[in-house]
This record gives sequence, structure tokens and C-alpha cells, in this order.
Amino acid sequence: MEEDHFYVRTEGGARFVSSMNIVNIVGPNGPSNPVIEKEIAFSTGYRQDVDAGVWLTDWFGLSIETGFALNAIRGNTQGMTVSSSTYWSVPIMAQLCFQYPNDSGFLPYLNFGFGGGWNYFKIGSINYTGPNSQNYTPLSGSGNDMNTAYQIAAGVRYRLYEQLSLTLAYKFYGTSQPTVDMGDNQQVTFGSPVTNTIEIGGNFAF
Repeated sequence: MEEDHFYVRTEGGARFVSSMNIVNIVGPNGPSNPVIEKEIAFSTGYRQDVDAGVWLTDWFGLSIETGFALNAIRGNTQGMTVSSSTYWSVPIMAQLCFQYPNDSGFLPYLNFGFGGGWNYFKIGSINYTGPNSQNYTPLSGSGNDMNTAYQIAAGVRYRLYEQLSLTLAYKFYGTSQPTVDMGDNQQVTFGSPVTNTIEIGGNFAF
């Protein structure tokens, strides 16, 4: 089937975020805060993306991608409890896109993305009762940071009609370390977020 060169694609699915350390805290009692280098983890979350692109040849194209993703935060270190805490992210990336045209109806594709990633942390409370925690004040607050981002996406789409395809994709996405102003003169640096997502969606050519 012949296809139009321009397309819009939307995909959504489960997002898995790797555990990360709280790298540093700047502020009152920050350097001696016992939660530094302790680890937080994430429950399975959700990611939704929108791509707009153009195929310059049958096998190579360019696109831009944005969307949003959300995961709940949980403790991953003995003595740590986390409540009412979430991690949001918004990718804003340009992508180099490759596909393998064939007559089967299934088109494998591979995208390489580069750009920015907006990271937002809302911390209701992180409590720690482990060693050296006698003077520890629970961590709370919210803030965001814009960081460099990268992504590799591999998937396949199945053409139902000339303008419509179904898609299945795996996405590996990461950003540099976010440093977040939590308020009360407290800045928190988190480890570099790394996420894995399995998504399904639709591709509309025009």
C-alpha cells in the first residue's frame, strides 16, 4: 500500500522507572542529612506520547515527540517510608526515524531521540528511621527541573488501511540528574532517571 509522507502517532502504556538515589541535599542540615545516597523506587506508572513526523524517503524520516508520564514513589531502603509522592516527566525531543518497508503489512521501525525532559517531583513525605536519623527532618515539598534527555524506541506497526496503522513499541528513555528546589531553601538532586515503557497506539498518515 502507498502511504502519505506526513503522520501523527499517539501511543500509551506502562512505564517502569529504575530505582534512583537521592544524590545530594543543599540547605539547612543538608550535608548531614542521612537520606543522602539512600534509594527511592517507583511503582508501575503510565506514559502517553504524541509524535508528528515526515518520511523523507521510504525508510528515513524526522519527527518531534512530546507527552507525559506519571509514577508513584515508594521507599526502597530499610527504614524509609514514603507517602503521597509522585514523579512526573514530559519529554520534548527531536527524533531520527528509520523503518523497513516491505509487503507484509508489518513495518519494523527504530527511532533515536534527543532533546529535553521536564522532571517534576511532588514529595508528600519521605521519612527515614535508619542509622544517624535522630536529627532528621522528613523531606517534603515539590519542584521541577528541565534536563537533557535521550531515547531509543523500537517497534512495529501494522497497516490496517493506507492512512491507519496499529503500533507496538518499546522505549528506553533517560535524562541527566534533576536538581529540584523543594522550598524552605532546600534543593534536592536526584539520580539520573532511567525508564522503560511498553506502548500500543495508532499511526495516522495524511
